Amino acid sequence: MSTKQSPALQLAEGQLTKLTSESEEIRMRALDQIETRFIRCLQLGEPIQFKPVLLLKQLIRWFGYTPPLVPDRVLAMIMELLRSEYAEAVIRKIPYERFKAELQKVRRVLHKQESKRVSELLDDMNLLLLEKYNIDRVTPSVSSLSSNDIPSQATESADSSSNQIYDNLKPEDYEPSWSHPCLDDVATMKSMIDLPRNSVELQLQLTELIIRMGDYPTEYFLQPPFVFLHLVQLQTMTDGSLIHVNRALIACLRLLQQRILLRRNTLSYADRFDPPSRPKQVKVVSALVILLENCMKLIRPLLFSCTNDNWHIMELIVEIVRTHDVLSSKIPLVSITLIADAVKSLLAYCNSVEGSCMTQLMDSLRIPRLQSLILNGVLHDMVALNINYDKRMDRRQAKALIQPIVLDSAYLSGMPERMKSLNTLISSLDSGPSPDEELIKLKRAYSVALNQLHPNTELTGSLLIQKYRQVCLVLVQLGSETLVKQLFGAVVKCIPFYAGNLKLRKDADELLYTLVDLPALKLRSLIYRLMIKSTVAHFHSFMNKTVYMTGCSNVDLIRQHILGVPLTPLLLRRMIIQSSEANTSERMQQWCLDYPIMIMKLNAILAPQDFSVVFPLLLPVLPLLISRSVTHKILHNVIWNVLEPDSSRLDPQLMLRGYVYFMFHPDGEVRSEATTTIAYVLQCQEQTNRYLPTASNVPVEHIANDLCIIQPPFCYRSIFIKCSDERFQGQRSLDALFRLLQAKDIKSNIRKSTMTQLNVLLRNWRACEEFSTKEDGYRLIMESLHNALKKGNDTDILLPTVSILMKLLFNDDEFRLEVANTFGVYTLLLRALFLFPHLEQLRQDVSICLFQMLFQNCITSTEDKLVLNANMEPLILPVTYEIEHKVIPTAVTEGLELQQNVEATHFGRDRAKAAQHWRLYMAYRVCQVPSSITLESVSALDIRESLKIKMADLALVRSSDLNEQLSCQFIAAENCSKHEDLQKTVSAIQLFLVVLRNSLSDTVAENLWKLIHKYIRLAPGNEADDKVYKSMLDLCVTCIRFSQPHAINGLSYALETDHHHSFQLLLHDSQISLDKLFLICQCMMQLLSNELSDDSMNWYGKFFMQLSAVAKTHFELRQLQHVRCILCMLRFVSERNLKFSNAQLMSYSQHFIQLSSNLRTSTQTGSEWQRDCLYIICQLQIHLIYQEPKASSKASIPNDVGASYKVLRYFLTLCGHGDSEVRALSWVSLANWITICGSQVAEILPRLDFLPGGLPACCLTTLTDAHEMMLIRELAGRVFILLMPLIGAESSLELLRKHDLLKTAYNSLKAIHDTPWMFKKIVGERHSCEVISCYVAICTKMVAMKPEWCAALCGHSLMSGLSDVMKKLKSQASCSIPLVELCASQICELYSMCYTNNFEFLKMTICRDSVFLQNYLTLINDVLSLECPEYMVIPLLKMFLIFCTDSNSNSFLIEQIKNKPSLFMDFFLFGLHVKLINSPFQRFTLSALSLVFTKAQLAAYDISMLSELEKFELAFSDPDIAKDGKQEFESKKKQSVSQCIYDESSDNSDDNKQRPNHAIQATNAAIIIFHRLDQLFDRYYLSKALNFLELPAVGQVQVCEALGELLKASTWAVKAAGESKLLGKVVHILDDFLNDEKIGNAAVYVKRVGPHKAQSIISNLLVLINMLSQWHSSPNSEIIQTSMAANIAKILIRIWPWLSHSYHLKKVTVQLIMFLTEHSFEMCKQISLLQSGHAQSLLHLMARVADFETTKKEIPNKEPSLNMVPALRVMVNCCCCTEGRLSLSKMNLLDMFDTILPANPCSTHLKVRPPVLIAWLGFWEVFSRYDVGGKACHLQSLINTIRRSPPLSHKRILCLRILRNMCFFNGNRPRLVELADFINLLRDILEQRVQKAPTSEKNGLNSFEEHRLAVLMLWKLFGFGAKYKGMLRGTKLFKLLIGLRVEMSVVFSEEENKYAGVPYANDLAKLLEKLMESMRQ
Repeated sequence: MSTKQSPALQLAEGQLTKLTSESEEIRMRALDQIETRFIRCLQLGEPIQFKPVLLLKQLIRWFGYTPPLVPDRVLAMIMELLRSEYAEAVIRKIPYERFKAELQKVRRVLHKQESKRVSELLDDMNLLLLEKYNIDRVTPSVSSLSSNDIPSQATESADSSSNQIYDNLKPEDYEPSWSHPCLDDVATMKSMIDLPRNSVELQLQLTELIIRMGDYPTEYFLQPPFVFLHLVQLQTMTDGSLIHVNRALIACLRLLQQRILLRRNTLSYADRFDPPSRPKQVKVVSALVILLENCMKLIRPLLFSCTNDNWHIMELIVEIVRTHDVLSSKIPLVSITLIADAVKSLLAYCNSVEGSCMTQLMDSLRIPRLQSLILNGVLHDMVALNINYDKRMDRRQAKALIQPIVLDSAYLSGMPERMKSLNTLISSLDSGPSPDEELIKLKRAYSVALNQLHPNTELTGSLLIQKYRQVCLVLVQLGSETLVKQLFGAVVKCIPFYAGNLKLRKDADELLYTLVDLPALKLRSLIYRLMIKSTVAHFHSFMNKTVYMTGCSNVDLIRQHILGVPLTPLLLRRMIIQSSEANTSERMQQWCLDYPIMIMKLNAILAPQDFSVVFPLLLPVLPLLISRSVTHKILHNVIWNVLEPDSSRLDPQLMLRGYVYFMFHPDGEVRSEATTTIAYVLQCQEQTNRYLPTASNVPVEHIANDLCIIQPPFCYRSIFIKCSDERFQGQRSLDALFRLLQAKDIKSNIRKSTMTQLNVLLRNWRACEEFSTKEDGYRLIMESLHNALKKGNDTDILLPTVSILMKLLFNDDEFRLEVANTFGVYTLLLRALFLFPHLEQLRQDVSICLFQMLFQNCITSTEDKLVLNANMEPLILPVTYEIEHKVIPTAVTEGLELQQNVEATHFGRDRAKAAQHWRLYMAYRVCQVPSSITLESVSALDIRESLKIKMADLALVRSSDLNEQLSCQFIAAENCSKHEDLQKTVSAIQLFLVVLRNSLSDTVAENLWKLIHKYIRLAPGNEADDKVYKSMLDLCVTCIRFSQPHAINGLSYALETDHHHSFQLLLHDSQISLDKLFLICQCMMQLLSNELSDDSMNWYGKFFMQLSAVAKTHFELRQLQHVRCILCMLRFVSERNLKFSNAQLMSYSQHFIQLSSNLRTSTQTGSEWQRDCLYIICQLQIHLIYQEPKASSKASIPNDVGASYKVLRYFLTLCGHGDSEVRALSWVSLANWITICGSQVAEILPRLDFLPGGLPACCLTTLTDAHEMMLIRELAGRVFILLMPLIGAESSLELLRKHDLLKTAYNSLKAIHDTPWMFKKIVGERHSCEVISCYVAICTKMVAMKPEWCAALCGHSLMSGLSDVMKKLKSQASCSIPLVELCASQICELYSMCYTNNFEFLKMTICRDSVFLQNYLTLINDVLSLECPEYMVIPLLKMFLIFCTDSNSNSFLIEQIKNKPSLFMDFFLFGLHVKLINSPFQRFTLSALSLVFTKAQLAAYDISMLSELEKFELAFSDPDIAKDGKQEFESKKKQSVSQCIYDESSDNSDDNKQRPNHAIQATNAAIIIFHRLDQLFDRYYLSKALNFLELPAVGQVQVCEALGELLKASTWAVKAAGESKLLGKVVHILDDFLNDEKIGNAAVYVKRVGPHKAQSIISNLLVLINMLSQWHSSPNSEIIQTSMAANIAKILIRIWPWLSHSYHLKKVTVQLIMFLTEHSFEMCKQISLLQSGHAQSLLHLMARVADFETTKKEIPNKEPSLNMVPALRVMVNCCCCTEGRLSLSKMNLLDMFDTILPANPCSTHLKVRPPVLIAWLGFWEVFSRYDVGGKACHLQSLINTIRRSPPLSHKRILCLRILRNMCFFNGNRPRLVELADFINLLRDILEQRVQKAPTSEKNGLNSFEEHRLAVLMLWKLFGFGAKYKGMLRGTKLFKLLIGLRVEMSVVFSEEENKYAGVPYANDLAKLLEKLMESMRQ
């Protein structure tokens, strides 16, 4: 990069004068030169030196020469001059009138040329002059577009459209601008939309507009000069440029979407300080509405045809909806309505197409249907968006809008994902019952019914009966006789099951009634035919005594009311009613009556008791049968025969009831016979003598036959008076009358008066209702009726009683039913009728009562009318009535009603539309897959013809199968013979892709790529080929943008393998047209951003180099837009693995720095250029930083400090650019360059003195600037952190103080914005979590550089503020990632930095803050839920180590682990994954676990984390399989521990706790942790990479340490280790090492390579031995297998030579042997044995260690070395086995006491320190317990030692115990007895005084231990054998023993607790008794 500014270009005066040269050639050459320089400078924004007035004059004078050459170019230069910044000079010098006059002259000169372009330029120039001279200016909004006026011929509509757009904009369509451009950017944008009038140039200019659009924030286009609206205006042009305008609009919308998302991001926020009156912009929603309206105007004429513009318009509509979604804004109803109207129009067309030729139908439907599908999806998305964003949406209206989509079966079936989404949408729109539920119900019914017509899905028997309602819903609609037969067959087939399944019987009854009641006569006739067949068969089986149904008795069936089919009164009633209907055929009418006749004829076949079961079936329909019998003689005879008293098998009650019906018969003879029979029955009744005689006056045969014939019938309305709406007023009267009725002893006349008054009162309907509420009301009336007919009673009350009964029966239907089934009431009423036939009123009332009782199930009575549900004519009924046929709803009627409702609500009662919908639905249900639908597959079904699919329907289905139609387009493309046809086909394919996106089938996608590749592989050869090539490029861009794998992989492979591909050739063509280059670049960018796999080949590097060269070429040719296209590609290529050397990376970095500098501006114009260059630079820098190997990168650092300074200076200048993204990339580049330069930066920083305070101060200033974008503030902070080590701690601290950073950071915490998205309205300044992170990171860095500063930091309020931030974490709702990262990565890291020097601060603050600790656990949970949280978990682990160190916080964690064990397990296990091996994350995890295990060893078992984890049960999967770093274990109880441990209702006793000796029912957490550690151990040690010659890795050491500590602390882990054979693996590893021939013998190896090189082996051995030592220090780690013990012993012996080279290894190994023998008897045996191939056993080596460590000389005044203690302990342990004792005896170890415990010590003897001597005495004490070690020796030394040692000292006690042990062996008795010093010693011991109480003598002992040992020795020596007893009796010693015994006995007898607190007192007393007893024997 050159640091010098290039000199400004100039147009010399002499050069300008050449414009008026006489030579035409000179004039033209001068014009070319001036035009090139002038225009280029204007485009690049570079200054140019010239005289504007002179240039203008010369250009005007140009037209003085005839003929005028290239007038359009000269006028264009004048226009550019007037628009440029140089126009001011012209305006000042030349008045408006003069300028206008000169232009008039030019117009006259050019008048003859008739050039459209020239006239347009002159018109525009006139308008421009008005603006420049402020002459008659128009409003800003109009002027912004009027300056870009379009010629009148082509764009009169455009002008009107432009004006209309602005006229329609209202104040509410504007909003405050998000940001606003500077004047230079406004001028540039004006020039961008100052489009030429030539269509070719216009298209080129639009392409440039798309390329340059990225320079500006998209909101600029919604502000003057309103670029967006100008593009909308250009859509109305008719010059063929619509496709380019739409492409620009699509690009603008996508940029707008990106801008909206960017503005929502917190990192893009900066505190605004704009005034409230800042500029306005058109609202995005308003702009989208304008665009959508314009698009719909354009697409309406094209809905039924396909042009090159269709797909762009449709894509625009889709992008509009997507922009609304990104904006989170509702879509205005006007926009939705526009789409809905188009959807309706297209659907109406598609549904109306008719024809019989499939080809013609498909041609008519293909494009309209395709666009219909697109708009269906758009409408669907619009309504779905409004549900989310419009809370006040009219859901009913929204549902009406999408109703056409819901009914588009072809659309939903072809797009199942849309169907699912639409169902969800409809359910969300339905707040209550929805008409769509009816449609869904019908469709489900059709589906079930159609399944019945398919053999594979047909239901039979009970299953079909259970589903009958769904089938019957559509039975009539389908008109299928097959379904009717299946349903009836199911009813008959299930007859055997009805007895045991009442629900099935009920369903069968309902089904049969539904079938009988079918409205379709054809289907009903079929049912009757089937019923006749079944019923006759059953009846004949009675006659022939055969079986009707296998397994069922005929009589049993009839008892179940089954005669051929199940029967119910309702079914019979319906059949009888149908027998009288006019539309029923005569045959069917006859059959309807034959059925009950057949049932009644069973009277002659069945037993009486069986017929009595059958007759109740007929009783409810008996009124109807008798009514029909009037005109049906056979029926009359059958009924009469059944009721005949002499032959009837019925009960008399039923028989009497039947004859009463005939009293209403129109035939007098029938009535007479019935009356006579009734009278006869009444006379023959029992207890007849109790009542008044019925025939006392008239003989029976002379009784009138018209007793119940009331002519005319009594008017029902006169029974009850009309009541008002008021409440019943006669309540008191009714109560009084009722009380009188209840009285028993009232007179008859009073009772009659009472009944009469009550009768009158009950004419009120409400009074009847009140009377019905009386408890005994009905009973009193019935008693009155009964008493009135008794003999001897007054009959005066009979008439009012019957009248009251009549009214009450009408009023209460329940009472009526009860009375109708009471036989006594019939007899009472008939007696009254026969007693007083002459009383008309009584006869009338009785007749009406009988009518009510007989017809009770047929009548419904109200206050003003009586209704019968069937026509009872010709019976003569006694009261007037109305007939209302009661329709019982069935599934069929419900289905028909549903069908009508759906037709009304969904199809607007358009039957044709509804029929088509159901035809399509039937076809889809039958054929399942749209592609398999054929006319033949549906025509074979037994359904109505109107429901079978037609040819037009099939065409609609096929046109909806987009993959199939797209395949047809490929065929059409192959058959194209013209370029235009091919282009049209490609446009159609693009239209298909608008809706299909990336959901193409593999075959279609592959064919699509083949088509594209065929035409883009070679470069076009002519103009026609060029157009096809561009259309194919456009198609290729679409495919790759939709991420179609075939296109992506295909193009990638083609570019990699085909070096002559058109892309390769055209990209290197410097003359390539801009539009073609732009399309190629779009292809490449989409490819690079969507490529599925990153090839390992070097294709990207080569491509990068080629593109860089091409960009350079274009730049040299000043083809700047070409360069922009290339830079966009390079941006993506730079992200790939370029495989460049460091030198290449540095070279290209400098190249792009120079390229960036060549077009540097401070405004938005050209910012995309800068972004691309800087992004490429950043990527190259990243490659350079992370290049391998690292050392080579240092060589690429530029040695020239000056060059690095220039680069840094350049980046710093761009840090002040107007574009925020440029600034951000500049800071990133700056940081990367600082990293690359390393130490050079320290030399450069002082030279950056042009920055106030230098670069670090500039970084801090930017960081604290609230008006800067958050991202840039963060980047500046990161750069400062990079610079801190370079400027030093003191300078950094000084800067922090100067900027008061701690205070600023604390204040920023108050306004922290803790979400990643910004609110819609921000009040006051905000600070992102990332900015806060920078503040915290600076503090952390400062503490690391200057630890003593941490104290000052801890005293600042910032630390408490950070604690409060941590407390903001919510345990329930998931927090934002930036907040989690701030807390986990920065705040926790800062707190952990305070541990070293300021732990007390942490203990006093966060360790005691329970809220902080609780949020710390919440933070762990949030971090673990992220995808890549490794870098965030490390600070959390550091904090965990701190909390474990503090007792208070450690207790809190232990308590929390009880409630959240799974959280802690996730925390621990995540870092133990093998993928994280050797990572810092894993190392900290292992450290944390080691601390947990260590604390478990120190703490009580019940109060440690490990103990709680052992209680936590979980299911554990294979530990070797894990995905993405997550552990595959599943907690049995989420956030809870095992139920058997923590169930609140369970007992907390020991029985409920887990114990190691219990069977493991579930894997606990300790075992899981062990498995993870074991897996890591295997990864370290069982891999081929293991080498003992290399130092062990840190992780390797930590894993072994953690394993050892876990196995020491956990019994469960020990068991798991046994199962996984961990010990065997360790032994195998050590064995392999010892067998390694490369190493061999230890001494030889060390001698060969030197001691320093053997340290790696020592270290590896130390790691394993230390793990084993920790492990086996636990008493639970017992080795019981002999083979394992032997192997370990052999390994330890073989390792022994290495111990001489490491004192620490020797110490640890001896300790391991000590622990092994401590807990394992087998180990003691194997250590004692001599192993094969070895001269000494391991026990011998231990003895040598003990001997060496004892006898070696030690430095005076130094702590004694106790390394012999473990060795002696091994010797002690081995004493337990015979082998060990034998080996020890052979070593003569007791000879050591000659050295360490001489009998007569002198100065020449070895001085042994007391601890060493005690250790040896301890060994001797144990060894002397056995015969091989109990030999009496060194007696004098022991005695002397005892005498020299103070009483009760450890050494003295050990010596006494050794003597005691010697006394136990008889071989030592003679010598000991004869040893006077020994006896005297015992006497002296017994003479010692012992304190008996606290006040006893002060010099006394506090224990009887020595006395006990002395007495024990005396007992063993003298208590056995007369000789020895006699020797003792003659000594003073015996007297001492007696005195001691007496003293002890007296003391214990007088005061039991005298020696209770003195040790060994009781033991001594017992031994004295035993001794004395022995002496007495």
